[in-house]
Amino acid sequence: MNILTLFQIKLNKIKNEIIIYGPQQIPEWHPLSKLKCWRCGWYQRKLSLYDQTVINIIIYRFYCPDTKRTYSLLPFFISRYERHINTTIEHIITAYFLENTSVEDLATEPSPSPWTIRRWLKKFQADLAEQRQKVEEFLIGNLHTYRPTAAWNNTMPEQLNDFLAKTNLLPFFLKEPYLYGRLSYLNYATAVQAPGL
Repeated sequence: MNILTLFQIKLNKIKNEIIIYGPQQIPEWHPLSKLKCWRCGWYQRKLSLYDQTVINIIIYRFYCPDTKRTYSLLPFFISRYERHINTTIEHIITAYFLENTSVEDLATEPSPSPWTIRRWLKKFQADLAEQRQKVEEFLIGNLHTYRPTAAWNNTMPEQLNDFLAKTNLLPFFLKEPYLYGRLSYLNYATAVQAPGL
């Protein structure tokens, strides 16, 4: 299982490698924060930035004796099973849907490949309605002045613009997202709304 958590990165450059140490505490909003868990190890993930820079992230694992499961504590700006950081995925999605850039023009060597890009686009389209609903629920529950969207837009570019614009309303959104990207903040709001065990 994976848990997303917000945190500010601190870069540690050793011999031309960028190493980021992931968060080491289960966030308070997650049900596991109330249970007795202990850190049981770590593993390293290599992630590619859009400029092909590779960063290494140390991901800490926790064991919960109550659930008898281990959990990986992921920084909020990476996605499960992906080798690219969320800003790369966000760039691909916005360039394809908003700027009508072809998949072949977006693909670079050695990655992301056209196959990977098509997978990202298909997954994003399939998950968008559910993600938007969870972000709406988060905003309704956390902003007393927020009024939910009455109707969704029809076209994919309109839906994407509307979805990305929701980040401006999130209480934890940094106006200069730097390497995190808007998609990371929206994924985090979704995770908070439906933490799951």
